[in-house]
Amino acid sequence: MNKTLIVAIASVVVGLLVWWCTSADAQEYDYNYPEQVETYEDPVILNGDVNADGRICMDDSIQIIYHLWRDGRDLPCTNAADVDRNGSININDVLLGLHHIFFGEYINDCPVECDGVTQPD
Repeated sequence: MNKTLIVAIASVVVGLLVWWCTSADAQEYDYNYPEQVETYEDPVILNGDVNADGRICMDDSIQIIYHLWRDGRDLPCTNAADVDRNGSININDVLLGLHHIFFGEYINDCPVECDGVTQPD
């Protein structure tokens, strides 16, 4: 039984190593030049993606709620928090984000820049 367990563990380790070595990240890195700095493009942030994680989900609406009514915390991307694109952050932005998540309601999913500031109502 011990030999079977060792073979199973070794197979998993070898499989993970093969997967890692063939992944895109491992192929892009030049091991001859360890001082090489990898560069990445800035992520595209969509309207409604308040926390800029690449997805429009419930935590984006929750961050707007906390910003407006709980502790006034700063939003990672205030332009993305203006979901209805009317120039202000309010309850309509929260509801539109939740309707998009639960009912598939359309929101303008244009890319936004996060350096602009939109004032809350």
